[in-house]
Amino acid sequence: MIICYHQMRITYLDCRYGGASHDSHVWTLSNAKQKLKERFERGENGYWLIGDSGYPLEPWLLTPYRNATENSPESRFNKKFCKGRSIIERVFGVLKGRFRCLLAARELHYAPESVVQIMNVCSALHNICLEFNSQLSRYEIAGPESLNEIEVPVYSNTNNSEETNIAKEIRNNVRNNLI
Repeated sequence: MIICYHQMRITYLDCRYGGASHDSHVWTLSNAKQKLKERFERGENGYWLIGDSGYPLEPWLLTPYRNATENSPESRFNKKFCKGRSIIERVFGVLKGRFRCLLAARELHYAPESVVQIMNVCSALHNICLEFNSQLSRYEIAGPESLNEIEVPVYSNTNNSEETNIAKEIRNNVRNNLI
């Protein structure tokens, strides 16, 4: 799991569970979720992460609407939301392009404990490249041609908690204020 700013700078990384773990599982166990929840409970609530439908809707983590009707406010929200979320997909592509050792079809197979260290180093080097405006060559750009090619598991939230209701209200307010 990676969290980044809109400029593609990586601010949080958790690679302990590998790619086989469900997004919601990794998120539930992450320090990031706990910190954001604590900040929200202290009244610091003017910020949100955006996640795909594999994550739960929470007051600090917005997700797209499911089954939005074509041309509805929810559908327009989802389109703009998807554009914003494309940044993280680009980060994944840039990381894989710059650091070929991260590609799934790599020749070398790393021990699980080494993967965390490799990802930490690659992420730090990525941020250094951004800091010094290192340009990507055409060979370093990797990743999906479009977000439509990415299969995202849908998180089904059966818990109708107060936090979920607050999160729905926040997402609806964002939707209503989109231009």
